[in-house]
Amino acid sequence: MSYHFLGPEGPLPAVMEEAADHDPTLWRLLDLVNLFDLSLFEGVYRADGSGGQPYDPRLMLVSVLWCYQHGIRSPGAIARACAAQITLRVLWGDVRTPSRSTVERFIQHHPHGWAKAQSEMLRLCDKTGLVDVSTTATDSTPLAAPAALSANRSLARIRLAISECQQALDQIIDQMQQLGLHARAGATTEFIDHGCGELLYQEHRLRRRLAKLRAAEAIAEQREHARPNRSPPLKHLAARIAKHHHDLQTMTTEQQQACDRYHAKVAASNKPRGPAPRPPEQHTRIRDKRALLDNAVATLAALTPAPAPAARANLTAASSRILKGKNTTTWVQGDLLTLTVGIGQIILAAQLPDAGNDHNTLHPHLAAVAHACEQAGITTPMRHHLADAGYGSEAVFTTPTPTGGTLYIAVTNEHTQTSTNPPTTAATPGRDQMAERLATPEGTARYRQRSTMVEPVFAHLFRTDRHLHTRGPAKHTEITAITTAYNANKYLRYATPPPSPAWVLTNDPHTPTN
Repeated sequence: MSYHFLGPEGPLPAVMEEAADHDPTLWRLLDLVNLFDLSLFEGVYRADGSGGQPYDPRLMLVSVLWCYQHGIRSPGAIARACAAQITLRVLWGDVRTPSRSTVERFIQHHPHGWAKAQSEMLRLCDKTGLVDVSTTATDSTPLAAPAALSANRSLARIRLAISECQQALDQIIDQMQQLGLHARAGATTEFIDHGCGELLYQEHRLRRRLAKLRAAEAIAEQREHARPNRSPPLKHLAARIAKHHHDLQTMTTEQQQACDRYHAKVAASNKPRGPAPRPPEQHTRIRDKRALLDNAVATLAALTPAPAPAARANLTAASSRILKGKNTTTWVQGDLLTLTVGIGQIILAAQLPDAGNDHNTLHPHLAAVAHACEQAGITTPMRHHLADAGYGSEAVFTTPTPTGGTLYIAVTNEHTQTSTNPPTTAATPGRDQMAERLATPEGTARYRQRSTMVEPVFAHLFRTDRHLHTRGPAKHTEITAITTAYNANKYLRYATPPPSPAWVLTNDPHTPTN
């Protein structure tokens, strides 16, 4: 099956060749893309010549990767760069450059092609020795979605809006039926001749709005069923009770052992100096700890479990959430980006989980990391996984990881955990075991690698733009394209430069010919 794509043909003008010498990254990117299997990109288009002539996926891929590497992220900015940037004008030659909608469709409508490119890019990085998965680091950051905070509605308001929209749509349909006209292909001309073309437009607009409302209703219902039974203050109080109970048991056991040792020495006629240790029930600190435990239990019994806040969904981007902004006190409407990197800061996997925080998202993400490494042919075992305190929970601490290896998750804030004296105990057995692991010299040294491994990756990816430019399932494809561009940049900077394309060498006036 042969495709005929829109792209430059013939040799490049001499002026463009000289301009291209100032940015050799373009030719290296083009040579890199030539190593990819683009069949999943090409298979979307028709090969029988019907329809408009599509742009060459090879040139589109190079343009998008080049713009992402230079901090140009929005489809409109990429289209303007293709027309204004001299480097990309060299790539496109005298061909009409793609428009904003063309760039947007190329990013959104090729999820399988971008996934294949990401896997092949990771495989190339592994072959050149850039991938080291012996130690991995996972972290997340919020990204703003193309939606407003004011577009959030509760489930009750969404259902009310659906009812109102359905009533308005029924009225439009009734008006059309009263005229004896129907929105069919054969009756469209007659319908417009009667001066009622506005009804067709209103019907189309209402159907689109109704589809968005129903999508938001489905998301809100899903979140309504997933709401917790207890409010966050009750959870914190239960954790405090568990900590008091654990401390009380430890203190009672230690005091009882001290009493037993004292009485054993007295029975052996070797009475120690000083007063005898008090029994556990008479020790001051133990009584104070028991009083704290009783007060916490009484407070918990007196409280009524408060329901969680009502589930809400955004009418513009239904799958997005209200998140705390990065390094700010404001809230943003967006998604949480979670990614995992190796020692060489190569991105192994990046996801947008349907969650408002990191809680209980580590194991599903590590499963995605294992799948991505398997697809890329990476067989090196993963031995250590680093993550901050946001991923910590008793279930995560006590459940084996999908990739194998040992977890190192902070049990307190970053500053305390990376200090010279990290905590050695915690409230629950799983946290207590993790605290002991991190308190060892090896655990402390390994966890200190986390911030230097993953934080610079976020700084490089979103140094100029912390926004998503797509909605719905297309946002996952956008993240795949961004991570592919990042890994490609790493490959071109640190791997052996690939040779220049043959058609560039033949058009280079400085290349001697026989």
